[in-house]
Amino acid sequence: MEEYHWSAVLGDFTDDFSHLACPHCAVEVTIAVGDHGHYSAIRDWNLGDVDHRDLRPAPSEALSGTGRWMHETAVRDRRKALADGIASLFGKAECPRCAGVFDIAAEYTSANRPVLR
Repeated sequence: MEEYHWSAVLGDFTDDFSHLACPHCAVEVTIAVGDHGHYSAIRDWNLGDVDHRDLRPAPSEALSGTGRWMHETAVRDRRKALADGIASLFGKAECPRCAGVFDIAAEYTSANRPVLR
């Protein structure tokens, strides 16, 4: 499957952040999944995360492949926070700068999948 990049992003979703380029305007978007919320934002050095936009979690029935397997495993093991975090990670985000909506998992994969030879 060669999905090794997911091990670097998956924590326990208590306070996890990823930084992705918006595919529409290229601004760096912070993706937050944790106790403080599930949102996209622009990170400001002095102000922290500003202009929060709620993430749009993927419905469990819409998950496929690696996302489905990870979500089903978390649900089976009764790890609600992990299952919710995975649904968010495989859902959609809105860019706070341009309001473009993008697939978080696709952008994370594009930015982080190692080239295996």
